[in-house]
Amino acid sequence: MTEEREKKVTEYFSWTHPFSVAVHNISKEFNIGSLLRTAHCAKVKEFFLIGEKSFNTYAAVSSNKWTKITYFEKLEDFTNYIQTTSYNLILIEQSEGSISLFDFEYPSNPLFLLGAEKGGLPNEFIKNNNYPTLEIPQFGMVHSLNLSCSGSIVIYHYLNKLYKENKNNAKVYI
Repeated sequence: MTEEREKKVTEYFSWTHPFSVAVHNISKEFNIGSLLRTAHCAKVKEFFLIGEKSFNTYAAVSSNKWTKITYFEKLEDFTNYIQTTSYNLILIEQSEGSISLFDFEYPSNPLFLLGAEKGGLPNEFIKNNNYPTLEIPQFGMVHSLNLSCSGSIVIYHYLNKLYKENKNNAKVYI
């Protein structure tokens, strides 16, 4: 490895933004790879795969080499783990009681959880937990956005608010 490359790698691993992303039972591997790529570009702390763990490495464009990926077989195992951390879980879902992206106030250390392309997150999971639910307003005839698109919108909306709050900092370190 060249000295320049080594310096770049060291800099990359020296900090992350204070958020993480999780996906549950995503069947379209390209969507996972694409969202992983976006999460990497946004310097996510961690990326969680729940249920389905395969992803399209072409879409990920090697971001899986540079991003911490943690796998859980079951949603229950994931939520049990989250309860032992400082993460604030936020569900990304169109559901009754969800809060518009335009009005959402992000807590510190958010962890965004996105569900399957068809069916989203399990209804009993949404109803039986007190996690805030964020919804991206949609105005077209198609009822939902692509998973990787939705995740990317939320990630960069969060970063926009984070950087506006910390506008004097060139970077937001954790």
